[in-house]
Amino acid sequence: MEDAKVNTPSFRLPYFDLAKGVCILLVVFYHLQEAYEVNLPTDRFLLLVRMPLYYFLSGFFFKEYDGYFSFAKKKIKRLLIPFLFFYLLTSVLLPILANRFLGISFSTGKNWSLLYAFLTYADYPNIPLWFLWALFLLNLLFYLLHYYCRNLPLLGFICLVLSCVLGNFSPIALPASLNRMFDGLLFFYFGYVFRFLFTDSFQQWYHTTSFVVLFILIGIWTPENVALLLLQHYVGGLLGIVGLVLICRMIGHLPYLSYLGRYSIMVLVTHEPLIRLLRLAHVPHILIAFGILLLLYPLIIPLMRRYLPYVTAQK
Repeated sequence: MEDAKVNTPSFRLPYFDLAKGVCILLVVFYHLQEAYEVNLPTDRFLLLVRMPLYYFLSGFFFKEYDGYFSFAKKKIKRLLIPFLFFYLLTSVLLPILANRFLGISFSTGKNWSLLYAFLTYADYPNIPLWFLWALFLLNLLFYLLHYYCRNLPLLGFICLVLSCVLGNFSPIALPASLNRMFDGLLFFYFGYVFRFLFTDSFQQWYHTTSFVVLFILIGIWTPENVALLLLQHYVGGLLGIVGLVLICRMIGHLPYLSYLGRYSIMVLVTHEPLIRLLRLAHVPHILIAFGILLLLYPLIIPLMRRYLPYVTAQK
């Protein structure tokens, strides 16, 4: 287990695009639920896998490249530049202009303090962008942890401690989405380990069924203290993630979902402003709004690929 080194796959894994497609649609639908104030019985289960799955998939493709600065440069290009561009556009300029000229107010802010809101405890209009910022920081942190600790079990223990002490359940409130970053650290590690220890494992249908059943059982459970909540969060999240990945591996490819998964960053950075527009247009029902978004993205994604490749990690 020591000094384990693995090359990142040089080919695309179709079922990972499918998994990312499922994940981004869950994220979109969650934010629609918030906008339309809709709760569903499945929410407690989806909460366990929605964002953890993204961290897991990111960890799966972690690679050191040619050193820290080369690694940081690639992450700046793929994560930080898209974050900064869409943050300035959709969480600073457009909200300020909308307030000044159209009288549209945002509960998360409407002045130039939005420029640095992501570095504080404050919310901002296009809140899903926090993930790109947190994932950028997480990659830099994991690189350092991985560089100085080549022993995988010890690395996992360090990630576990940091996630439990400083993650979403921590009493220590950190600015700049750092609690979310630390919460994702353990799932990122799980994805990294899964890549070269378990990618070709669990080939039988009963393996997938077992993960799904265990995930449902732990999701039904109602923990009564923080320690048990942490156990449910990480164990349940991992069971649900692996179960979903195995289901996607069995299916392989679904054109629309896999397409959204391949360009999920474009959906991530745009869906919240689009939901706001749908609400301003008085779209009456969450399912109608969801259907409109599903119809829009086959038009939006090609336009973004053509005209915004440098800020959507396409170049």
